[in-house]
Amino acid sequence: MPEKINDKDIFKKCPLCSHIWVSREAFLSDSKISVIGYQVHFEELEAGLFYFNHDECGTTLALKAIVFKDLYDGPIFEERLTGSETCPGYCLKKSELRPCPNKCECAYVREILHIVKNWPKTS
Repeated sequence: MPEKINDKDIFKKCPLCSHIWVSREAFLSDSKISVIGYQVHFEELEAGLFYFNHDECGTTLALKAIVFKDLYDGPIFEERLTGSETCPGYCLKKSELRPCPNKCECAYVREILHIVKNWPKTS
């Protein structure tokens, strides 16, 4: 009989096919997981959502940005530049995955998104 996995030992479970990832690293390394978008939460940036496709079953999964915060160790700027002349508007486009070139408060989350998007795939 297979060993039962305790819910507290699960990083993420696919709501459609019930595939389980026991760690964040296993999730990000899975070749059947691809990041497809980011939905900004301007009031609380870490509550923004990263969207992933699970290519195995075709479902979309959402995880809060805070789950990946520790992957970034660079500067976090205080001023938000959204709507300014220098803002490229990336945060306003859910499927835009590029990092922001500005010293904007929102830029660090986009850097995290870039790290997640480029995570090496092994399985």
